[in-house]
Amino acid sequence: MDRSNIRHILARLSLAVVFVSIGVWEIVQPSYWAMYLPLFALKFASAGTLLLLHGTLLIIVGLAVLAGVYLRVSSAIAVLIMLAILGDLIISFGFTDIVVRDLAILLIAAALYFDDTKYLRLAG
Repeated sequence: MDRSNIRHILARLSLAVVFVSIGVWEIVQPSYWAMYLPLFALKFASAGTLLLLHGTLLIIVGLAVLAGVYLRVSSAIAVLIMLAILGDLIISFGFTDIVVRDLAILLIAAALYFDDTKYLRLAG
């Protein structure tokens, strides 16, 4: 396995670990994450429902990235999710350490979007 394949797998694993673990956490312990929900979203559904949906989406995207299923599409969705999260965090809390962390996650997703490595992909 050459170095580009190793970098590719590490990026996929990194993004998948974050998305799947936070997705599960949102579903198992929604009270921890409720403070991060945008206020306008609470007009459409309860915090528990929104976090169940968001957590499920994170798990699906994380597993798709890990498995290499339509990697360009799944990484693009991850980029959009992270842009939405970053926008809301900056509007709600300003520039914080969480913003810096999430910016790094966004950059990993973007790197995967632009990565042409076809190593260990199931589809796409």
